[in-house]
Amino acid sequence: MTEPSNQPLRVFRRFGRWKTRHLGGLSRLTAFVLLAGMAACGSGASDGPGAVAGEALETPFAETFSVVERNGYRVVDIEASIITWGGSAGGPPQRARLVLVPGGLEPPALTGDLAGASLIRTPVRRIAVNDHPHEGMLRILGVEDRIVAVGGHTSYDDDLRRKARSGEIRQIGYGWHMPPTLDALVAARPDVLIARMADLTHTQHLERVESLGIPVVPTFIDAEPHYMGRVAWVRLMGLLTGKEAEADAFVEMVAQEVDRLKSLAEEQPRRSLLWAWYRSGGNRWAVTQRNADAALIRDANAELVLGGEDDPELDSFSDLSTERLLRDATDADCWMIRDPISAKFDDWDVLARFKAYREGCVFWQLGKPHPTADSWEMWEMGIIRPDWHLADIVKMLHPALRDGEWRFLAPETWEEGHVRAGQH
Repeated sequence: MTEPSNQPLRVFRRFGRWKTRHLGGLSRLTAFVLLAGMAACGSGASDGPGAVAGEALETPFAETFSVVERNGYRVVDIEASIITWGGSAGGPPQRARLVLVPGGLEPPALTGDLAGASLIRTPVRRIAVNDHPHEGMLRILGVEDRIVAVGGHTSYDDDLRRKARSGEIRQIGYGWHMPPTLDALVAARPDVLIARMADLTHTQHLERVESLGIPVVPTFIDAEPHYMGRVAWVRLMGLLTGKEAEADAFVEMVAQEVDRLKSLAEEQPRRSLLWAWYRSGGNRWAVTQRNADAALIRDANAELVLGGEDDPELDSFSDLSTERLLRDATDADCWMIRDPISAKFDDWDVLARFKAYREGCVFWQLGKPHPTADSWEMWEMGIIRPDWHLADIVKMLHPALRDGEWRFLAPETWEEGHVRAGQH
């Protein structure tokens, strides 16, 4: 999918190495440990501050954050690298340590292993966010009424969009595009800013937000090594908002549905899929090859054509030429060819060389657009509902399972008036 000019997140993207786990069994087991500290004093620091003593809370699937409980409060460590779109990691890992203290409990001194950490009183009541998936996470927890600032006025949720356009809640700028607008953020009076970190240059701006007395929760949802790790970020939102039980239930529900879909796919003949979307001109294709995005395709019982080794230092796709596709990908059974905002590819001579085109298994991601707004469900809820994506991919690959409605995918029909090769 092409990087949207007005949307915050590509659903299928980036970064990681899946560490095998069974998708069931999401109970909150704990063990007393000395947790290796991943976080540094404030976001953007290059060295961690050391270990945190406490009772480690089980956070299944999450690889970019961990949680320790002690003396009635929680310590959250966050660490991830920022990877350029379609490229590699640059700069030092970004780290943050958060101390979540329930209201009424005396906060600990921010010294020793808590030196430089951000203190956040929970449950938070006034929340600023700068990315659509954060809105979706808070909505599924039933606390969307606590949102006092959003990135802009393209929310998929009707109520949030109305509030943003009327000025009832503030617009602080989307994190994939810019650092937060400080005047609007301060005017919103949030208890916390939940911020997507999309660029290393944003680090200094978030430090400025902290200096104004607004704790920052940096998020690296895209950096999770597996798609279920993205879902796990709902658990952190549950810790912040006092909705832990609801968050746990949601993650378990998604994991169970993923297990069900994987079982269905495993009963079907193995197929092959080229996931390459046209880069809207020229001779280039964004080809999914690795990491969390590739895991969805593998879990649909398919070989990922042009797939490569997972690599935590690279985005999930690479930029390849039409010639490379013609050389190595023409035998793919199916092909996902574009997203909602990328151009149609209609070079019929090229298309005719692909088995997927000739046999009518070329699809595109329409993403479930909002009928009256410049927004897509795929770029809000899709990040935490990989089961919706997996269901569509399974149906695309396995015709015997094509029952029910499609959510994000649709057969590619190209432009009206064009005749497909071989059908003159």
